[in-house]
Formats: sequence, C-alpha cells, structure tokens
Amino acid sequence: MLALLSVLVWAQSVVSTDAFSSISSRSRGLLAYHELTSNRRNRIQVGPLLATKGSDRSVAAEGDTKSSSLKANGNKSTFKRRDNRSKQRSNNSKSPRRRHKRTTRPYANYSTEELKQLTEYHLSKSIPSEKTNDNQDTTLIGDMSSEQMQEFAKLISSWSKLTTNNRGERTLAAEMSEQCLLELIEEKLAGNERIKQFMNADMYHSVIRAWLKTNSHVDLLHATSLLDLMERTHKGEDKISSNSIRCYATVLDGWCKSRYNGAEVKAEELLHRMSQRCRGDIDVRYYNNVMNRIAVSGKKDAGKEAERLLNVLIESYKKGKGNIVPDRNSFNTVIKAYARASTNTKNGKHAAKDARRILSMMEDASSSGLGAIAKDIEPDKVSCTSILTAWANSGERDAGEKAEQLLQRMEDMYSRGNRVIKPDTVTYNAVIKVWGRCGSYEAGKRSEALLSKMFKLYEEGNVDVRPDDVTFNSVIHNIANSNEPDSPKRANRLLEQMEQSYEAGNIAAKPDIITYNSVLDAFAKSGRPGAAADAQEMLDNLENSFDSGVWNIEPDVYSYNIVISAWGKRGEAHKAVALLDRMSSRPMKGKALIKPDTTTYNSVLNAWSQSSDRNAPVKALGLLEIMFRLYEGGDKTAQPDVLSISTVINAFSKSRFPGKAREARNLLRRMKKLYEQGEKKMRPNVYVYAAVLNTCAYAFGRNEEKEEALKVGIETYEELQSSDIEANHVVYGSFIRLCRKLMPIEDARRNHFISRAFRQCCSDGMVGEYVLKQLRAVPDVYTSMLQSYIVDVDVPIEDLSLPPKWSRNVKDKRKTRFR
Repeated sequence: MLALLSVLVWAQSVVSTDAFSSISSRSRGLLAYHELTSNRRNRIQVGPLLATKGSDRSVAAEGDTKSSSLKANGNKSTFKRRDNRSKQRSNNSKSPRRRHKRTTRPYANYSTEELKQLTEYHLSKSIPSEKTNDNQDTTLIGDMSSEQMQEFAKLISSWSKLTTNNRGERTLAAEMSEQCLLELIEEKLAGNERIKQFMNADMYHSVIRAWLKTNSHVDLLHATSLLDLMERTHKGEDKISSNSIRCYATVLDGWCKSRYNGAEVKAEELLHRMSQRCRGDIDVRYYNNVMNRIAVSGKKDAGKEAERLLNVLIESYKKGKGNIVPDRNSFNTVIKAYARASTNTKNGKHAAKDARRILSMMEDASSSGLGAIAKDIEPDKVSCTSILTAWANSGERDAGEKAEQLLQRMEDMYSRGNRVIKPDTVTYNAVIKVWGRCGSYEAGKRSEALLSKMFKLYEEGNVDVRPDDVTFNSVIHNIANSNEPDSPKRANRLLEQMEQSYEAGNIAAKPDIITYNSVLDAFAKSGRPGAAADAQEMLDNLENSFDSGVWNIEPDVYSYNIVISAWGKRGEAHKAVALLDRMSSRPMKGKALIKPDTTTYNSVLNAWSQSSDRNAPVKALGLLEIMFRLYEGGDKTAQPDVLSISTVINAFSKSRFPGKAREARNLLRRMKKLYEQGEKKMRPNVYVYAAVLNTCAYAFGRNEEKEEALKVGIETYEELQSSDIEANHVVYGSFIRLCRKLMPIEDARRNHFISRAFRQCCSDGMVGEYVLKQLRAVPDVYTSMLQSYIVDVDVPIEDLSLPPKWSRNVKDKRKTRFR
C-alpha cells in the first residue's frame, strides 16, 4: 500500500509540472519521498542541546520502505547497464575485455546532484522547525537509530571519496560530509549510546581529506580546526585518540604541500602538537616533510631552521624515543635547505660551508653519536648533488675546484663499496654548472675536460655518464662566457662534435635551438674584430637551412636578440635595425611567428646609443615611440620598461643634440607619470636619474643651453635626494662635474654645491674613482676635503689612502667611470 502511494504521488508530481522532464528516475523518487515526509519535518522542535521529534511510526516505516525502494531501483538500473555491456561484449567477441576499476565508495552510481538530494533528505530528518505543537508526541534529539547512523557514515565516506575536477563540487563534497559528521557529533553530545559503534577517527579523517581536496588556504585552516573539534568532542576516548594519527598526518601533509607564505610555521606547530598527542605513532617521515617545506620556503634562515629540526631528531634518537630515527633523507633535506639559500644574504654566502658540514656528519656518523645508523645515513648522489648546487650558488671563486674534488671523492667512495653514491650524468652536469657560476677564467677549459672524461668513461662501458643535451649546452655556455679569443671556434667545434655523436648513436640528444644560441652567444661575446659578422653569418645559415627544409631547427627570438645585441655593442645601429626588420617580416613571408620583444627593441636602442650617427638620439626616440604605440595597440611583448627610457636618455647624453637636457628631463617626467598611472615597469630607478644628470653634465653649445642644463641638473639631483632612491657613485660624480663645468668659477654656489655633494657621497659610502676624478678637477675643494689624507696633490687617485667606509657601497670599483 505504501509503495503504491509513493508511485501515485510521484505520478501526480510529474503530471502537475514539467520541471522533472530532465531529471532521472532516481531523482524523481527522491523528490517524491521528500514530499511525502514534509509533514514530519514540520513537527520538530528546536533547542540548544535537546530537541523533540514527531514519533509518527507509519511515516518512519514508509521512509524506510521508500529508501529501500530507491536503492533497489538504483541496483536494478545498474544490473540493466551490466546486462547491456554483457550483450555488447557477446556481439563483438573480438574486442578485448575492458577492466573497470572497482571502487569501495558507497553510492558510487549516484550523480553528485542525486547524492546531494539523498544527503539533504537524511539531514532534513534532524532539522527541527522553529514552531512545534505541544499536543504531539515528541522525543529527545539523541534518539537516532543505528540504521540512520550507518547511513550518515556511508554518506561521509561517499562524499570524501568523490573524484571531480570541478572545484565547486569538491567544496560541496567537503560541506556535505562535514554536515553529516556534525549530525553524529550532535547525537553523541545528546547521550545516544548507539553512536559508540559508529563514531571513529576514520570519519574525521574522511571529512578532513574532503576539505583538503579543495586546495584552498582557507579550507586548509578549516581542516586544521576539525582536529580541535575531534579533541574536544572525544577527550579521553582511546578509540579515537589512538587512531587519530591519520587525521594529523593528513593535515600536516596539506600544510607541507601548501604554497602559502608561512605554511612551514603552521606545519611545524602541528608537528609539535602531534609529538605531544601521538607519541608512539609519530616517526621520522613527518619531520622530513616539515623540513622539506622549510627548505622550499625561500626564507633566509631556512637552512638553520631545518637543521634545528634535524638536531631534535638526533637528540630524540640518542634518548631512545620510539620511531624517531634520522635517516638519509633527513640529512639530505637540510643540505637542500642550505643549497637553496640566496647568495644575496649573509646566510646564503656561507650556505655551501654549512651544507658541507652536514655532509661531513653523514660521512663520519660516529663523531655525532650516530655510529649505529652509519650505514643508513651514508651520503648518496642526492647529498652530493645538493652540495654542488650550494657551491654553484655560493659565488666563491674556488667553487669549481671544490666541486671537482667532491666528484673525485664520490668516485673513490663508490669504488670502496658505496653503491648509492655512483656519479652519473646529472652529477657531472652539476659540476659543470658550478664552473659556469663561479666566474673562473678556467671555466670553459675545465668544462671541456669534464665532457671529454664523460665520453671516455662512456666508451669504457659506464652508461650512467652518457653526455646529454644539458651537458653540451652547459659546456658551450661556459665557453661563451669565458670571453677568450678562441671561444667561438671551440664552441663551434663542440657543436659539430654533438652533431656527429648524435648521428653515430653515441648520445641520444641532438642539438637544439638552445645549443645554437649558446654558440651564437660565444661569437657575440668574444670581443674580437668581426665577431658580430660571424654571429650574423651563423644566424643566416641557420635561417636558410630551416627555410629550405635542410634542418628542422628554426631561430627563435633569442637567436635574433643575441646578434642584434652584438651589432649594438659595436654601435652598428643600421645593421641592428635591418635585422629587426627582417625578424618582423618573417610572418609576412609565411614563416613562423617570431615577434620582437622588449629585449629586442632595447638592444636596438642600445645600438643607437652607441652609434656615432648625429641623428642617433632622434632615431632612438622614434623607436621608443613605436614601442609605446605597439604596446597601446595590444602588443604586450613590446612594452617599454625603465631600461628602454634610460637607454634613450643615454643616446642624448652622448650627442651634441640641442636641448638634450630638456629632452632627458621630459623622458623622466613621462616615466614618472606612467608609473603613477599604474605601469609598474616604469618605476624610476637610480640609473635613470644618473643618465639625466650625465646628460646635463655633458651639455655643449651656447650659454643658454648650458644654463638650462644646469637648472635641469640641480632640479633632478634635489628630486633624487628627496626620494627614497639611494644615489650611487655615478650620480655624485655627474653632479660634481655638472657644477664645475656649468657654473662660473666666481659663482659662490659652485664650491658649496660640490662640497655638500662630496660630504653626502662619503656618508653614503659611494666614493669611487669617477667621483674622485671629478673632485680633483676642482683643486681648492679637493685639497680642503682631503687635506687629512693627502700629502701631495699629485699622488695618483688609486694610491690614495682613504677611509674604507667612504667606498663601502660602490658596487664595482673597477667600473666607476660612467663614460
């Protein structure tokens, strides 16, 4: 009778509205049952901790019947789909049988919307209304049946195991699973004894896992708060507390994988919390995860923080505390933290030494009281490669020598039986990288020697050191940066060797555009006569080979930028412009789209700034206007930046163009206005101000021209001094030259301005060779300002014994001259 009533109500709802036309039969059954039980939901009373429910046994029985009917309908539809698949397989016996992954997720055949409706139905049973009828029979809220509890447990499991790429559905899954959990918690707080057989830590773990799937920082914080809820609700219950390690570990993993700043702090706080509550279950894995999050945090003291946790592990092991035994990964993670330290910080400069100290602890475990686990913490390739990374970032001149010494030690340790430390291609590539970073003039030759060694070992049967494309590209790059006269020839020889080795099958990697660009760079940086022409010839050959189909490697934007920059350094602006035009015209000829970028245009601007063409500043300014028009037209790759404008100002400073000081000031004002309008790349820096001052300092022409340049120069200098930008030695040297060249000797302001600027220069630690050269051109000021430090005014500047603090902030004392 009840089943017939359900069918009648469902049929009536379908006839009365067409809103169900696109809803599945299972959804229609859910909605029909929801309508039948609406009177029950209106007979529930609200209370803070207690509530009453209508005890309508017929409706409850009807609900159980309908729920069973829904499951039966779902199972029937599943059986039908299986029968159809069986028929299809029998009709096509040749097709292989497809294996479907089995799932333990309850309601796996429900859609998200249907699962939501089913969850809302069960939640609606426990939602009391604001009004109640006192004449009706009521019960306390802790009267949930075992069947209902079982249903909530299944819903929690189903929502937590939901797999979807839709972020909204993942959030819905987390919310629904938590609501089901809160219903069970409410029953526990109301004293329902039946909850004990269903409530466990796995339910909390399922809800926590659902929240972590959203990949949201806010939801990660919420998942952490569920740990507090679990502790408060089940305080003193061994069934929950003894199995809570999974919940803590899942949240900890979420914090360790989080990319938000400060996640490592939260992770360490949670680790400490775990060590207090899960003493017997916590092991070294959790410490390693937290140390790894610290290592990748980018903090200046990441190495020290990671090592602090390593020391906690070591002390715990010495005291015999459970499973907390440091392993090789613990030490490797600390080395990694030091290796990733920035070279711009004090800790970063000593990072390589600290990393090497940790490696020594691994090699000599007995000295640290870890002799019993010495075999487990022996250094491996990961340890040594991280050390090599630390040396590459250290900037030390002897880093290359140290890297090769470590490589030799790895080979010796491997020969003595340490099988996990055998050097491979990655190790050799790391050593070559160290040579490239250390700045040694021997980097190119030593890198070539390592490549030859790799080939020799490979030919002897060591397949683990087979050179790859990274090897060749790194060696060629190091040769290019050596700036030796024969570097182009050596780089080209390596390119030919790489091609021959690939064709012979000795290596698996063939030359790519990065390889050719490295050789182009070697030609461009060699500094010998004809270097730019040789680079141009190589680019032409590469371009023609691709266009004719002989070779499948096409020049990219970096290829053109290298050659344009080479012409620019020689002041060959017309050839740089010709190459820019050729680069821009390739798409019009049906070639691949290669668009000039900001670097391309800046290289051409630099060519004009180095050119002897009397109209160079005007042409540079015209190209800058083209960049602005392209950018305003939607071409973001041509966006002008600070370097663009400062290069145009430099073009004016080296010319005899009338009104060049005024033009330089206008460009500075334009830059400031664009920055105020939101163009972040237009933020003025000290180099722009120095360029304007240098333009004014080298003013020529009539007195009116010089007076205007003097006015612009003083205004620019005062503007810089009142800003938050720190002046450099070029600024002070240019301003002193400006005053001594453009102010009459009898002008009382002349010596006053020069003396004041030099005192400020000393205070800022910016006294370089360029500043002293300009000050020496004003003998009376030079003598009065340095009378305590000079005996003879004819003593060369480089022989002066001045206070070191005067020049403490000069970046490169070998390049103090602006012109």
